[in-house]
Amino acid sequence: MGNSKNIALTQSDRRTLRGRGWLHGRPLPFADAVLDNCMLLGMERGDSAMHLGDESGGLYGLIEGWLDVLISPGALDPTLVHVATTGWWFGDSALLTQSPKRGAHIARTPCRIAYLPAEAAGRLDRAGFEAWRNIAHISVGVIDHAFAVIAANRTQQPIQRAALTLRILLGEGLHFAAGAALDPPVLPISQTEFAEIANLSRNAAGDALRHLAHSGAIRLGYRGIEIVDTAMLHERNVALDR
Repeated sequence: MGNSKNIALTQSDRRTLRGRGWLHGRPLPFADAVLDNCMLLGMERGDSAMHLGDESGGLYGLIEGWLDVLISPGALDPTLVHVATTGWWFGDSALLTQSPKRGAHIARTPCRIAYLPAEAAGRLDRAGFEAWRNIAHISVGVIDHAFAVIAANRTQQPIQRAALTLRILLGEGLHFAAGAALDPPVLPISQTEFAEIANLSRNAAGDALRHLAHSGAIRLGYRGIEIVDTAMLHERNVALDR
């Protein structure tokens, strides 16, 4: 993890975090108080923002860049479940419950991250900002995201599952992407990584993505998937014939 040296967020950073994700839907006085108490963290590719099982507190908000989100259920090896960008906040569960962290976040690209220390969150709550109630909205958003993933994984048709997974990665209808849309809508992941996230075989994922590309919904590039037409990713518009 890069260091902060107590660097405050820039005005541009503040506008970005107010415009997308958790703080977009929070009362403006609370959002400003959070950002006033955040410090800037820099991460290089491969750095870890949080490790599985860490117990140090604090809340993190992704301003710029992309993070791999990994989980390790039980004794299973860590698996990639999401690739997050602007507006993704994490560390809430450990902060609220003072329990070990449940996920790992590793920089896929250089990142700028806002960090709210646990002590600052406590001060905001004592000052009457209902910090814990507001932070709990992040946890609700994570649950919504998990439910969306479960629903997608119950979809047996690979093309439909791929389309649903792309919509989840964009954050469609989900808390972490409230407000401004992803711009540009390009996911920096390979087809193999997409297969892991979508819980599909590499062949099934590749065939489904090529089908969606042929239909004009997406454009495939080297280690990247560009969303061309989000409307075509909806079930009613996903053509299943090959």
